[in-house]
Amino acid sequence: MKARDRIERSGLGVPIDLVYLELGGTVVELISYEGTAVDPAPQTEHLGYRMIALEVDDMQQTADYLKTKGVDIVWGPRVRETYSRAEICDPNGYHIELRQWFL
Repeated sequence: MKARDRIERSGLGVPIDLVYLELGGTVVELISYEGTAVDPAPQTEHLGYRMIALEVDDMQQTADYLKTKGVDIVWGPRVRETYSRAEICDPNGYHIELRQWFL
């Protein structure tokens, strides 16, 4: 297992630390943020809950294809320096992240 990337970000109200671990083609994202039990988690980055993420080669092409199947993007895409991120929902309402890396 190796660390794919480590990012420290601020500007969200609290500092967050993101670590991406890669093992056999699967990447796990670990997120930690500073705060106390009375401090709410930042809302803009959806911290504090778990979801599955799928890596896509082209965010726009993926969004266009999913739309033909009746699946809409419910959040994003949000484009950052190293990635583009969006979310869809499964039939039960659970969010699934789509991520395109710009490496």
